[in-house]
Amino acid sequence: MSQIGNYSGKMSTSTTEKPSTTARTSAAWRPDIQGLRALAVTLVVIAHVGTPGAEGGFIGVDVFFVISGYLITQLLLREVDRSGTISIAQFYVRRARRILPAATVVTIAVIAYVLLTGSQARLDQTAVDASWTSVFLANWHLAFSGADYFSVDDPSMFQHYWSLAVEEQFYIVWPLLVLFVVPRYGKRGFAIVSAVVFALSLGYSIVSTAVIPEPTYFNTAARAFELAAGSLLACVMSAPLTSRWRHVAGIGGLGILVYATFAFTELTPFPGWHAIVPVVGTALLLAAGPSTLTGRIASWAPVRYIGDISFSLYLWHWPVALAVPLAFPQLRWSVTALLIVAISIALSALSYHFIEKTFQNWRLPGLRTLWFWPASVVLVIATVLGATMLGDVRAAAQQQAAEEYFDEHGYQQVEVDNIDDVQDTLNEAVEIAESGAPVPPDIDSDTIQDAKWSDLVGGECYAGADERDADVCAFGDTSAEETIAIIGDSHAAMWIPALDIIGKDHGFKVVPFIKLACAAYPVVQDSDGRDQSECDDFRDFTNEQVAELDPDVVILGARGMLHMRDDVDGKTIDEQWASAVTEEVTQMSTIAETVVALGDVPARPDAKPNDCVDAPDASQDECLVTGESVERDSNDITQASAEAAGGFFFDTTDFVCADAGCPLFAGDTAIYADDSHLNRIWVEQVAPALGRELQDVLQ
Repeated sequence: MSQIGNYSGKMSTSTTEKPSTTARTSAAWRPDIQGLRALAVTLVVIAHVGTPGAEGGFIGVDVFFVISGYLITQLLLREVDRSGTISIAQFYVRRARRILPAATVVTIAVIAYVLLTGSQARLDQTAVDASWTSVFLANWHLAFSGADYFSVDDPSMFQHYWSLAVEEQFYIVWPLLVLFVVPRYGKRGFAIVSAVVFALSLGYSIVSTAVIPEPTYFNTAARAFELAAGSLLACVMSAPLTSRWRHVAGIGGLGILVYATFAFTELTPFPGWHAIVPVVGTALLLAAGPSTLTGRIASWAPVRYIGDISFSLYLWHWPVALAVPLAFPQLRWSVTALLIVAISIALSALSYHFIEKTFQNWRLPGLRTLWFWPASVVLVIATVLGATMLGDVRAAAQQQAAEEYFDEHGYQQVEVDNIDDVQDTLNEAVEIAESGAPVPPDIDSDTIQDAKWSDLVGGECYAGADERDADVCAFGDTSAEETIAIIGDSHAAMWIPALDIIGKDHGFKVVPFIKLACAAYPVVQDSDGRDQSECDDFRDFTNEQVAELDPDVVILGARGMLHMRDDVDGKTIDEQWASAVTEEVTQMSTIAETVVALGDVPARPDAKPNDCVDAPDASQDECLVTGESVERDSNDITQASAEAAGGFFFDTTDFVCADAGCPLFAGDTAIYADDSHLNRIWVEQVAPALGRELQDVLQ
């Protein structure tokens, strides 16, 4: 978030005319606003470190927006009142001094960090993100690239710069509006303009959030009403509230922000009308002023200091929040969170004292500092180009070293006709990995991720986001009478390529009923803000189709206990899962002679294939994981519940893990496509062994 800074209240008001009482009052320094900034950045940080119950801390950004609209309008109105005009050039000089030095340093530091520690794919994406960030268009880049602010899957290290971009775009337009309106129509006229912008933007935000929520989150037009609200307050607050109402406003405003922090979640449609809540809370705190209980707390020196460093803290905390868990994956959440906060505050303090204050006090002729803008862009782009060139050179050297290694040692011979062969292959693969063998050449994150089950199963044959049904398609021996229906999410679907081969070899038809992120079992799942009714409707569709299909076998699969909430209907997650498995197996047993519940494979959150294979000096031992994961826990519950309901359980772990561990490679084939899905090529290779094991279950 960009900050206006304390100069908004410390500017000289001397002019050829005597300043009015109102002007002097509005120009009084507001220490409580620094405290309000401290609250805003604290809310954002506690949300980003994953504080339980405080998911709504993202409203801290909305608090910043209202503060910025209030202060920038107050500043511009004073300048018009003092001189009759606005120096647009000086306005941008002040913005450059305040924003660019710290933002540019953090950008370059992040690029350097990714170059040293990240994969080539991560470096390439970071370079693209940094380029958009340098020209203050990060929000539109995120919106058009399909980013989801609340997604935990590989977020950009510059994702938080979206709000900085929104403010900079606001700063381009707002001074020009003030310059055009205020000299002609006065403060009252600009209040009307602010109210119109507020109404139009809010209306657009409500509609757009309901229709396309992910891109709307980053959309300047859907956020302008928050800045306009602060502007409107600056226009209408010609006199302070009475003492009684100041206290009411302060306590009420703080209460509203606390409520939103703990009541809002990633499932709350936002911004839309929900954003009115933090806007009102912030406006009340601004109106309350420093002479209230909340104002005195906000004006306390330690709180003010957090407000002073809040801009740097906002810039640093997000990349630190992404880096620390990668560096220390085994730490408990509480330790990780404290480490993130400590490192972020330390970096922010250094940034504030040695970068922000240095450039703010740098006495160059005003207009010359306008060169900060193009200079910062050039500096970032030069860093991007240099980093990507170094990354390419490093990748080429790594590729050559891998080729030389495998020319000398050859590839592991993969024999996977039965489960014993698979286990022998995996154990040998672990030994090869532990010896320090490099990642096979010509394998990178793109080649791994491109080999997915969806290459075989076309998009019309499964339900994606926002879809509640799909075409009924057939694989395997499509002319066979014997039929297997497979039901579930992508973790069930990833076995379809093997079932397709097995069906053709053994004479049965395979009919999938797949919806992404919806388990085969009737559980309540929260996934990226999706309406739960999507899963319910698809489950109804599946039940009707399966009853009509009348298959001989039903296979059920899902990623274990994913996106589930604790204490639904008074049950823990484990209890919900057990109940749902029992219910689904029981229901499908009335249709099919045999019902099989698939176990899930271990996830790899700390050794993601795309990061592993492209990492600097990547070797296979860094890609090893154990078989212990949440999926192991869910498998135990799935097995007990399925068998108790008269079904069968099929453990898939032995197809990816051996006693010694879970390798990423067998020969020159990647076993996983991402951190939890299997590579289609590996699934097809183990099809003969899978067929034999399934045959034992089905018989």
